[in-house]
Amino acid sequence: MAPVPSHVLLGILALLAYAGAAGLYVRNLLRPDVFAARAATSLAAAGALLNLWALYSRAAFLHSVPYRDLLGSMSLFGFFLGALNLLLEVRHRDRSLGPFLVPAAFLLLLAALLLPARAAVPRPELRGSVFALHVTLNMLAYAAFAVACALSGLYLVVRRSLKGGGTLGLEGPASRLPTLAYLERANRTSLWLGLTALTVGLGLGIVWASRVWKPSDPHWATDPKVAVAVLTLLFYLVIVVRALRGAPPVSTARLSVAGFLLVLVSYTAINLLFTRLHAFVS
Repeated sequence: MAPVPSHVLLGILALLAYAGAAGLYVRNLLRPDVFAARAATSLAAAGALLNLWALYSRAAFLHSVPYRDLLGSMSLFGFFLGALNLLLEVRHRDRSLGPFLVPAAFLLLLAALLLPARAAVPRPELRGSVFALHVTLNMLAYAAFAVACALSGLYLVVRRSLKGGGTLGLEGPASRLPTLAYLERANRTSLWLGLTALTVGLGLGIVWASRVWKPSDPHWATDPKVAVAVLTLLFYLVIVVRALRGAPPVSTARLSVAGFLLVLVSYTAINLLFTRLHAFVS
């Protein structure tokens, strides 16, 4: 029997940490407990660190960036969700997003571990720091937009219940869901982070593609992935500009949910079905 690769073992440990953190976050939401809350944060941090270590180990195993395929990108997506959960928790001193973001990180990492990676010599265009940073920043942007979508969904649910005279946010576990003010602030943070990461990541991708792809694929700019990435950038730029100009938070929340649907199309359908240059490596 062949030995289990180190990145798989590290991924399993990260998975266990995420599972424990998710359970404790949910328990703290249902029945507040200082020990459970602090343990949840500690396990979430351990899970994110182990997830990052697993990605580094996978890079050594593949002799390339660890997220050149769909499974690797899902692992990176999960890491960023776990890390952003911790960032928002520290920045806004609120653990109420943990029960939603950490289980998502767990599921992404679980999917990434279902099939083992196979070592292979990477194509020349998959090497280099510019390519690695381009993909990393784009995945960070996707994760930030996913967080913005989750925040916006919660905002719409809480707002509708309060507007209708419901008891959500007033009694029981629902009283420990995020407040509208917190959801609005955290959503702005996520949108700004995602927009900044996507802008820089897309810029690096253009520089890299014009240097690597132009000789063999002079029409690389017409690739469907490029068009959808630019459309996504413009869509989120409109959301942020509208918010800065005083647009109602409810409209920002609705647009954030719609924007993430565009992200999902770009991440899944475009990469898997409609692009040749940006297709995930088998």
